[in-house]
This record gives sequence, C-alpha cells and structure tokens, in this order.
Amino acid sequence: MLVAILYILVSCSLINDVTSFAIPKSKLITRCDHFIATSTSLSQTSSLDNGASLPFFAAPAFTTSSPQSPPTSPQSTTTQQTATQTTVTTRLPLGTLFDGRDYIFITESNVRGYEWTNKETDVLLDDLMDAALGNLGGLSDDYDDTNGDADNSVDKSDKREETSNNSNNLLTITTDYELSQITLVPTSDWDSQRLGLGNRYDVYDGQQRLVTLNLLLAGLRNSFQSEANELLKVEERNKVNGYGFSVGGGKRAVALDATANEISNMLMPTKVRKEDVMRITLRKRDNVLLNQILIGDTSTTSGENEDEEEISTQSYTSLSNKQKTQLLQPLSIANTRILNNFIHISNRLTTLTTRERLRLLDYIVERVYLLVCIPESSRIARNIVMSQGRKGMDNEPVDDFKGLVCFRYTLEESDMYDTFDSWDGLAVEPTSSKEEGGIKSVGRDIIASACLLRASAALRTKIRSRGGDEVYEWERWLRQELWLQNKRLAQQQPPQQEGDQVQPWQGKDFFIEEIEPSSIALYKFRTGQWDEFAFLSSDKKSMTKKQRDLVISRLTFLREITMGVTSTKEAEIAILELLLSLEYAAGSSSASSNSIISRYLDEILPLIEKWTLWMALTKPSPMQRHSRVFALLDAMAMGSPKGSDDDDEDMVTSMKEGMDTYEFGAAAGGKRLAAAILKRMSTHVMLQERKTIPVDHDDATVDMIQQQNWSSEEEREEWSTRIGNLALISQPSRRRTARGKKSDVSLWESKTKMYKKEPWILTKQLAECDEWDVSDVKDQQKEMLSLMNEVWSLV
Repeated sequence: MLVAILYILVSCSLINDVTSFAIPKSKLITRCDHFIATSTSLSQTSSLDNGASLPFFAAPAFTTSSPQSPPTSPQSTTTQQTATQTTVTTRLPLGTLFDGRDYIFITESNVRGYEWTNKETDVLLDDLMDAALGNLGGLSDDYDDTNGDADNSVDKSDKREETSNNSNNLLTITTDYELSQITLVPTSDWDSQRLGLGNRYDVYDGQQRLVTLNLLLAGLRNSFQSEANELLKVEERNKVNGYGFSVGGGKRAVALDATANEISNMLMPTKVRKEDVMRITLRKRDNVLLNQILIGDTSTTSGENEDEEEISTQSYTSLSNKQKTQLLQPLSIANTRILNNFIHISNRLTTLTTRERLRLLDYIVERVYLLVCIPESSRIARNIVMSQGRKGMDNEPVDDFKGLVCFRYTLEESDMYDTFDSWDGLAVEPTSSKEEGGIKSVGRDIIASACLLRASAALRTKIRSRGGDEVYEWERWLRQELWLQNKRLAQQQPPQQEGDQVQPWQGKDFFIEEIEPSSIALYKFRTGQWDEFAFLSSDKKSMTKKQRDLVISRLTFLREITMGVTSTKEAEIAILELLLSLEYAAGSSSASSNSIISRYLDEILPLIEKWTLWMALTKPSPMQRHSRVFALLDAMAMGSPKGSDDDDEDMVTSMKEGMDTYEFGAAAGGKRLAAAILKRMSTHVMLQERKTIPVDHDDATVDMIQQQNWSSEEEREEWSTRIGNLALISQPSRRRTARGKKSDVSLWESKTKMYKKEPWILTKQLAECDEWDVSDVKDQQKEMLSLMNEVWSLV
C-alpha cells in the first residue's frame, strides 16, 4: 500500500497539473484529479472488509525488488547493486537446474517466441554429442568386429563399448560443457499451497536454449520408453510361446523404463498431493505442442477398445505431411518450430545406440553447466541482457514495451494475440510504394520514436533513449493513461446494477488509441506525406489552397530542421501532439472542429515553428529545450499559446543575433539549416506573390555565392558563411559545373545562369545582380534578416 502511494506521488511530482492538449475533451482530466482518483482507489483497497481489489494494472511489471530470494549454492557469486539489491549468479549443472521445483520457467516478459530452427538445434546437438561421445557416435550402423560374432545377445552398443574400452585413440570424457548464461527474474505468483515448495522465474535471456534442452530430454525419454515397451512385448511373446522369461531382457526393460521416468520428472516434476507443473511454459498460444511433448505419452489407450490409440508424441516422428499440416494449421509458427525441432532431434537420436544415448543423458545432466543470473529486479535483468548484446535477434526496449502492452496490461487472451499481431504488422518496414487503404506499417524505429515522444509529453519529463531505461518510463505513461481512461469510463458509464463492471480500458485500447495513431502520424511527418493527413485532405472546404500551402510549407520546414539539426529533436514532442490533435479534430463530427483546427494552425503551429528555429540558431541546453517544449504544451492545453510568449523578448533577441552571426556554411548541419530557412522564406514570398510552390526538392542545398576575391582573410572568415552569402539551389550537379567551368565567361556570369534556372524566387532574384562583392553580401544579409522578422513575426 505504502509503496503504491509513493510510486504515484513520485509520478505526479514529475508532471504538471494539466493534460496534453492532444487528449480529446472527453479525456480532459487534470493530473491532480488523476492523483486523487489513484489515491482514492488505493485507499479503498486497503480495507479487506469492503472486498475491493486493485485494478488489474495496479502492480507495475517492472518492480524494484524480487518477492523471493533466489536459492544459493557454494558456487554462487553475489554482486552488490544497492544497499538492498543484489544479483546472484550461480554456476549450475543442468541436473540441478532441472531437479525438483526450485527452477520453474515461464516466458512472460520475453516478447520473442521460439525461433530456433533445425540449423540452430543442430549446432547445440552436435556440440553436446561431440562432448559426450567423442568419436564413439561415429561408428556406422553396419559395424561388425573382426571376430565376426553373430551372437544375437550382444548388440551393437555392447560392441561399441568393447571398442571404446580397447581403443587408445578415443577421447576420455572429462571436460564440462558451458552453455553460457541465462538471466531469470523471480515472479510473485508461486502458490506453495497448490504447487508445494519451489520458485517460478521469468526468463529474460535463455528461452531458446531452455526450450531446446527440454525437447532434447523429451526425445531421449521417448526413445528409452519406446525401447522398454518393445522389450516388454518381446518378453510377453516369449512367454506365450513357451520360451520362458529372459531375465536379462526383463531387467533391461525395467532399467530403461526407470530412466524414462527419471527424465519425465525433470520435465514435469511431480509432487504428491500437489498440482502438476511443467519445467517451462511459453505463452498459451505458443505452448500447445510443447506442453504435450513435455507431458509425454502417459496414456495411449482409452476405454475397452485398446486398439484405438490417441496421437502420441512418439508418433510425431512418423506423421505424414498431410497429418502434420492438419496438426499445425490452427497453431502459431512457434508450435511449428517446436514440432520440427522435436522430430529432428528424435530422428537424430535414433542413430545412437542405447549406451550412447545413456552417455549423452548422463553428460547433459552432470556435465552441462549454465551460468544462472538472478537479479532482484527486472530493471537490472534488462540492463544485464542489453549490456551483453544478447537477446538473440536484435531485441530493443520497444519490444519489451510491446510485451507489456500486449500481455501484461491486456486481459483476454484473444485480445493479447490480436494486439501482438497488429503491433507486428505496424512494425514491418514500409515499402516505397503507396499502400492501399492508407498507411499500415511504419517500422519498429518509428514506433519507438513515437512512444518516446508521447511519453515525454504525457509525463512532462526528459526520457533518455539509451541503455534501455526508456521502457520503464513508457510503462509509467501506459499506467497513467490507464488510470485516466478508466476513471473517465467509470464516470461516463456507471454500473447499472450492483456488481456490474465496465470493461476496463487496457493495453489493447492503448495500442489502438495511442501507439498506432502516434506512429502513423510521426511516419507521415518524417516522410512528408502531407496528403495523408485528414486535416490537409483536399475535400476540406474550410481551408483555401493558399492556407493549405502555407501549412505545408511550415510543416516541411519543421520536418527538415528537426531531421537535420540535432538541437531541435525535442521539438518533435510538440509537433506530434499538434498533429494528433489536428487529426482528432478533423475526424470529429463536432460543429466546433473547424474552429479548433483553425486555432491550432493559426496560433500553435507558428509558435512551434518559431521556437524550433530558436533551438536551431541558439543551441540551448537539453534542459532548456525540454523546458520550452513542456511550457508550450501547457500553454496549448490551457488554450492561450500567445500568452506564454509575452515576456520572451530575450528569445526573440537571441534569435536575431543567432541569424545574423551563425556560420551556416561552415559545416554540413549549418548548410542543412540554411537550406531549410531559405526554402521557407522563398515559399513565404512566393505565396504572397501567388506563385506556384516547388515540390519534391528534398535534395535542395546551399551554394556559397562569393568564394574568392575577398579583400582580406578576416573579411572572408566573417562573411563567407553568413546567410547573406548563400543561395538555395536544387541541383548540386550544376553547382559543380559552374565551379569548374573554365572559359572567358566570369564565374559570376556562370552562377547567374545557374540561379535563373532554379525554382526558388530568392535565388532567381540573385541572378538580377550585375556583379557580386562584399557590399552585396552585406546588403543581402540585411534583407534576409528583415525577411526573417516578417516570416516568423520577430517584432
């Protein structure tokens, strides 16, 4: 209770008492109300008498400490993390790890499914066989010794054993096999009354290896069980035929059956009077065949008809293609990989003799070691995994957040996997061709960026995108939205009868209403697909062509400057919030939607544009940039954006000074900034003169007008890279031709010919000059500063 309240206090202290303006009016609940609602909900649950319970999302997925202490051993090493947190790393043989219920595995936080194919499985199996058998497993099936012994009572395994004892060239098995590190986090859902003493761990790293080892053990179990059953059938036939029992064969069958049962207890550790539990459990959709394989063939007949057999795991190896297709058709791809690998392992085990399989089993149990790392918190686990560059395929923090949204914060299983599949579809890298029915995929990086920007806006805090810590801030954002939305639902749809409950707003809704539209809007912005925005669609009668062109020119400027100048990246926080608000208003049937769009475009967009230019020209600190952006969001939420700029004379002054002294041509970033500024000012002039605005000129750059003939080196250093000595050009190849032109025509004449062909009006105007020297540079500098004041209202 205390921990939960402290968590909310800390969360609320980092955000202001207004919501983001992007939240619709129906969602406008102040963060003070959010705190009160949260505190009230928690305080109501403190009493056990009223029977109230915490919402399903009350406990964060990422906790600061584990509910249980991991088991230790003499080989354990403890690393002190804080005054109260430790990370225990233990080197354990697989036999200890798979003995009893001290280590039961789930994959709740591992967003990856089972992905290993026969290729990866063969690598592991080859290593284990080589280490366990040396070259004993290399004898062919038709091996015969030099004595030509035809005694049927001596099988190939005995001959191989004899060969191994007599040969001086065979390797002696003395080395251990290190199967690298697995990272586990203790869970809090182990019920000792139902399951007995034990521990359940969430696998952060090692899922692929653990599942494959379970499949290997299941294949060994089935092979021993099958062989024992065949020996027992032989015994029964001999008895019926009057030959009597073969004592040796009976003991061999009993021993093999006992070995199979031993493996079964490793895969499904049993306890008297306690519920069954599997050694490892994947998510339900992916766990269908793995669960059957781990359980094995406990019963193959039913009823009086003993000839009617159920499908057994042993028969998986003999399935026809049609039967396999029918079995796998309704199942996930992870089930397909599990079945294929199990069949592949089983088939490879059939090439080994009984003794070789027993040696392999003993080696796996006794000599295969894993380094078991058990941090006390999921945060430490994630940092350990990320710092080691592990997690198999390139897992990123956004993939962990995906797991939270889809599984931790979504209630129904069908909704979990629908959301998971929708997220996967959105994360597909988009094609260059336009998709029918609108944008469906944006790529994983865009989703991560959208989450980073939206969480920063919602929490009013700077979120670092390095080290994986962003996933914890994303969860805070998710939980905040859950509180706000469920409070709103409770107010709008009170239960009609006592005991009725409204379906809570959950992870699936968060994806549909927050992540998906944010990602698509950010993708449209970064790729310049302005026609895809609803508020800019051609059927919007409330916007003239001139107004639309002006809005696009402003958005294009913001796109170019935020993508080209590092010090302006924070501006995307406000830009994305604005775009989402505009899209929401455009899709609304409210009579006031047009006025809302007009206010956003006439007041807020120019303010964002001005502040972004300030960031580019003055290069403020990250703290200053975030402070400006959050102030802008607060002003927009309160409906008075201009009021926040009344006392900002210092900002305007610094912008003018920055524009006047900035060395635009000195570096690539400066040239990109100059190109964006000149393009925006040219568009402004062309709109006023009702000229056609050039499109599809993303490759525009700047040309240094006067490159030589300076009166002094000091003069060149002072004026050569100023905005007054730069011309916007869209064809760099022509620029190179002009520079390298060798004829009686002067360099300036060749430049004027090039400038006349440019689509930008400011560049065309330069071609009207008869010559160009330092005085023209200074005059152009003044004109550019004056035009800057006009474009961005710097009065």
